Order: sequence, then C-alpha cells, then structure tokens
Amino acid sequence: MKHSTLFISSLVVFGLPIAAQAECESYMNSEHGLSLAATVTVPANLPVGSIITQQPFSGVAPGRFMNCRSMTLVQIIARYNTPPLPNLIQPTEAPGVGIRIKITDARPWTGFYALKSGTTHLRSGNHPVFTNAEAIFYKTGPITNGVVPAGSIFTYNMMTSVGQRLGRFELKLNNSVAFVSPAATCDLATGDVNRTIKLPVIHVGALKDAAYTGTANFELSAHCTDASSITFRFSGTPAAGNNQLFANTGTAGGVALWLYSRIGGANQTIDANGTSNTRTVEVSGNRAVLPLTAAYHKNGAVSQGTLASTATVNITYN
Repeated sequence: MKHSTLFISSLVVFGLPIAAQAECESYMNSEHGLSLAATVTVPANLPVGSIITQQPFSGVAPGRFMNCRSMTLVQIIARYNTPPLPNLIQPTEAPGVGIRIKITDARPWTGFYALKSGTTHLRSGNHPVFTNAEAIFYKTGPITNGVVPAGSIFTYNMMTSVGQRLGRFELKLNNSVAFVSPAATCDLATGDVNRTIKLPVIHVGALKDAAYTGTANFELSAHCTDASSITFRFSGTPAAGNNQLFANTGTAGGVALWLYSRIGGANQTIDANGTSNTRTVEVSGNRAVLPLTAAYHKNGAVSQGTLASTATVNITYN
C-alpha cells in the first residue's frame, strides 16, 4: 500500500510599521555660526547704506547634489519678518543696523536670501545643497547703541508631508553684538586753554560820546573727533549796573568788558549774567571755530586806568 503525504506550506506575514517614504535620496544637514566682536563701533561719518562689517559663517559643507523623486516641503524659519529695506537688507534689533545674508551652494552659485519665514516646495530633480554663507551688516540710520542678540538667524528645513524634519541648513549668531557710536571727543585748541586778549590802548575821551570802542577780533577753536557740534558756555562776574558786561578788575573807572560773538557775521552779546551765554557751532573737518570780539564798554563815568576782566569758557559736544 502506498502512502501519500500532503505538504502544506504556510506563509506567515509579520506586520511591520511602514516608514514614511523619503522624498530625496539625501538631504543637506549643516549648521554654521558667526562670531563677531562683542562691541562693533560704527564711525559717525559712515554714510547710511554703507557696510559696517561683513564676515562668513563658520564651516563649509561638502558640495554635492540631492536627488529628489518628488516635491519636498521646505520650511524657512527666519528671525526677522518685518518688511525688508531695498536689496533684501533686513532691519535688526539694533536701531540703524541692517543685515542681509548671501548663501553659496554646490554649483557653485551665491545669492542673497530674504530673512523671512514661510513654506515652499522643492520640485523633483537634482538640487545643490547649501555649502556656506556670509553675513553683511549695513548702516541704515542713526546708531543708538543697540544690541543684536545671539541665536538662530535663518533655518532652511526639509520636511516630510507630515511635518517630520529630514534635513536642515541653519545659520546662527554665536554671540550678542552691540553696535555703538564712537565716543565723541572735543578739546579746546592748546592756545585757547588759557588765553589773553589784548585790547588797543585808548584815550578816556574815546568813550565820551561812544558806548564802546577799542575792539579786538579773535577766535576760539576746538579740535573734535566723531562730534557733530560743540557748545561754548561763558561765565564770569557781571559788571555793576550792567550785568550783560563782564566786570573790570583793573584800575579804570566807568568801563567794563563787552564780549560778543560773530557767527554768520551777526554780532550777538554774550551776557555775563548767564542768560545768553552759550554758542553752538557745527564741527567741520574735525574742527569747530567760534568768532568773537572783545571791546571796552562805557559803564559810568570813565576815568584813566586799566581794564582787566576774566571770562571762563566750558565746552560740551555731541
């Protein structure tokens, strides 16, 4: 008797989780940092629109291409989302300071990118990865000592359709940076720190029918760095009976010192009583010049003798 054996084959299928299909064979994945000095001084005479400083981010990623079989979601996370100025210059946290970045890819090709968050899609095909980048800071207005804080500036994320990040290219500022105006300095010219003005010798009769005589023109000057204007402030002892004049400590009677400025050719009394005792002059070529005149001025019954008077000058500037 023959016996037959029936072989039964069974296929056991184990259920395994199915991973989301990748849109590209590979992805960019690099992070680049920018380290600047903690304080960057912006010259006062630097024109608006000029470059303050520029520097590449650290590191260079290998140049290669990504082969993407289908559309790939791209998420851009940027620090700044206010409308940029012309040429993609983006205002920063520091007043008067703008930034724009240029990114190089594997072709190689370099171009400027807007620092604006948003989403887009990368079409299927071969795409160059980003390799490195450079930051350029511009003067966009008055510098008021603001700070650009450390942290991420620009992130280019490649995502799955369900929001899983597959790759990224990130640019970071490694340290906070203060953009400041230089400290202005102004000093009176050496010869004006302690100056004696000599008036011409006059006769007593010269003031018989005149209020003043014996004028002497002179100038006070200051040398400045990074200052736009300077203010001269005068003080002294007012003359008795006429506090617009400076008191005479000499031996002549009935006479005092009249001091006035000649800015723009206009004579204007500098009062000894402190009510009109300042003059502001613009700085030009790092120098500010105040034209002045001193004269004898009648202040009662004039008698023979000498005129000696002192006026003190202090300066402030910005």
